[in-house]
Amino acid sequence: MRLISLLVVAVLMLGGCVSGARSSFAVQDRVRALPMGLTSIDPHPIRVYLDDERRLELFRRAFREGTGFREGVSAGDDGVVDFLTLSGGGSNGAFTAGIMKGWTESGTRPDFEVVTGVSTGALAAPFVFLGPEWDDELEEAYTGGAASALLQPQGLNALVGSGLYKGEPLRALVERYVDEAMLQAVAAEFAKGRVLLVATTDLDSQRGVSWDLGAIAAQGTPEALELFRTVLVASASIPGAFPPVLISSRNGDLLFEEMHVDGGVTTPFLAIPEALWSYREPSRKLKSARFHVVVNGRMGPSFAVTKDSLGGVLSRSIETLLRASLLTTLEGNRAFASRNEVFFRVASLPDDSTVSSLDFSPDSMRAVFEAGRTGALSGAIWR
Repeated sequence: MRLISLLVVAVLMLGGCVSGARSSFAVQDRVRALPMGLTSIDPHPIRVYLDDERRLELFRRAFREGTGFREGVSAGDDGVVDFLTLSGGGSNGAFTAGIMKGWTESGTRPDFEVVTGVSTGALAAPFVFLGPEWDDELEEAYTGGAASALLQPQGLNALVGSGLYKGEPLRALVERYVDEAMLQAVAAEFAKGRVLLVATTDLDSQRGVSWDLGAIAAQGTPEALELFRTVLVASASIPGAFPPVLISSRNGDLLFEEMHVDGGVTTPFLAIPEALWSYREPSRKLKSARFHVVVNGRMGPSFAVTKDSLGGVLSRSIETLLRASLLTTLEGNRAFASRNEVFFRVASLPDDSTVSSLDFSPDSMRAVFEAGRTGALSGAIWR
């Protein structure tokens, strides 16, 4: 809540301040743009809007055919298509790291055909996608202390910038772990038919974007590595807290920069599209799917006496709005699963948890990690 209060104050105080100028472009330019010059290879575009009809049809076809969202690819060796989706939550992303470690230790962790992530969930998603062999790297990324340097105030630069905190530490953290070896490993799994998706929010278009990191990695170029990293940074760049991420794009001879921020602005997690929540699939193919959702935070309300001030009321309202969005999305996905007799479960921090999503200290993140690990070991974390 403290961060939300700061953001509200910043918006009110700095709304009229001058920031960086941008070149102009039209919506048609954005639709046909090649981010960092990378071209999509049919039938797997490197990105689509969350409400794009192509994305909806991809889901419908997968439901009909029982595929893992890649042509000709069906359930895994266990006969099941396992989906794992990871939400945002700041430092509470350590919860995901702990769950993966405990799940591996329990001997019951499945091979996920589809992994998706938003915000801190996007940062964790590539490690999770690559399997138990990457558990130690994921644990170290969240509990090794490197994340403690993320919140570096801009100071007076915030008056002419677009974020209270510097963006460089987040970028450096991503570059530290996302290297050529990870890119090649993701590309190898993509070639097997597995899917790795993360979300950003395109502020110019006011639409969420789903990025296929496997399709990006498969291109194997320096530009692919750069875009892979940039998308992860963008997905975790909370607007107002961190500067937005500008992605260089090209449409013919026109060069411009797209502005992307945290995917959580448009969706709390990336699973069944909202337009399909009421969908019913008559075939039995869909019943081979299992959906696992990890919420990196609490789902229940948290009581606090709200300060009777502009910042206090607005910040508490925004916090409540975000929680309502999470619950609505969860219930929409749960209703879809129930209607189609699909396995669906959710893991989240206990409602009595007092950890802050802004506490990046190693001790706090280790405690969150252990909550996930022990809960996954016992299985009690799921509901």
